[in-house]
Formats: sequence, C-alpha cells, structure tokens
Amino acid sequence: MPGKLWVIATPIGNLGDFSPRAQESMRQLDLLACESTTSAQRLCSALQIPCPRLVLYREDSSDSVQRKLLEHMQEGGSCGLISDAGTPGISDPGWKLVSECHALGISVHSLAGPSSLAAALSTAGQPSRRFLFAGFPPNKKAERRAFLRELAEQTVSTVFFETPHQILETLQCLCQYCDPGRSLSICRELTKLHECNQKRSLADWLLNPPPARGEFVLMLEGAPVAKEE
Repeated sequence: MPGKLWVIATPIGNLGDFSPRAQESMRQLDLLACESTTSAQRLCSALQIPCPRLVLYREDSSDSVQRKLLEHMQEGGSCGLISDAGTPGISDPGWKLVSECHALGISVHSLAGPSSLAAALSTAGQPSRRFLFAGFPPNKKAERRAFLRELAEQTVSTVFFETPHQILETLQCLCQYCDPGRSLSICRELTKLHECNQKRSLADWLLNPPPARGEFVLMLEGAPVAKEE
C-alpha cells in the first residue's frame, strides 16, 4: 500500500500553537520535506521531537527532489510537508507535491493549525464572507504597480503579504490607486510578542506608517460596487 503525505501547519510565532496531534504525527514520520533544514531542526529541538530525515523542498528544487519524495511514499513510507511557518501550500510551492500525490493515488492528510491568512482574516475587522487572497506582490517595479492597481479595483476584501522594506512604497501606491479614505487593516508579527492589528484609512497609514519590522499581512477594503443605471 502507498504511504501518506501529511501536510503539517507549523507555528507562525508562538510554539504553543503547534497541536499535540501534529507533534505526535511528526514523531512517526520517515521523511520531512521542508523549506529550510535549519528551521525544521530548530522546531524539532524546541518541541523536543526527534528530527526525521529532512529533504529540502523549495520552489527552486529540482524535479528529482520531488520524485524522491513520491517514490518513498509509493513504497509505503510516510512523509511530512512543512513550510518555514504556517500552513504549507498557501503562497508556497507545497501544492505541487500535493497535486502529484493526488495524481498517483497517494493519500493526503491535513494536520491543521496556524495560518497567517486565517489569523489576519479573523482580526482585520473587514468583510470576509468573500475575499481575494493574492500572496506576495511581484518584485519588479512595473509588475508590482500593475498588481497593486488590480487589487485596488477588487470589490471584495483583498488579503496579501508584504515585506518590511516594501511596506511604505506599497502604501504610497495604494493611496494613488484607491480613495485615500478606504480602510486598510495591517496585521504585523502575528502571535508573536509584538503582535499588532490595526485598521485605519489609507491616508492615515501614509501619514503614520507602521514600523518597517516583522512580517506583514494586509487586508484592503473592497472598492465600492458601481451602481447600474
């Protein structure tokens, strides 16, 4: 019988968020696919879990790495998949491995837990019955501006990630493309010591930008829906 793939959500800050079920399952793994072997070793050490055999699995990994993981599971082995923090497959390459498992009949199981997307949605104070998740903006300036202009046109709440060195430029662009009175929620350092969740107008954020430290999740209020004549 084929083995299994365990998609494991890891803490985004507070180690207490790693579930007992996830910890127990980690102890049973033969292989663990991870974005960073250092981060995976640090997590196992902090939680006093024996570290499984690690396989570096990232967006730039060769096809042979994924093939190695799949062959191991086809032979009956168990494999875990983690990202550096949060739930794998959300704005990272984990979905490719999951997709191949489905194609080969390998069962995929979720060890649900921390997710910066879910945490931001629950604390942003924006409408969330329908929303758009856009991941990280592109790095190239022209593509980045086109990305933000497209977000500004959405009529539903839009969630995206941002880095500290780009946060001010992003606020400036959003103020150009949106009504400055439109609200923006910024969640920073979620579940960590200096966690901050604030909702303000774009104009106010531009006057009083957040500290350029930590990891950001932004949630932009949707644009007004145009009324039909």
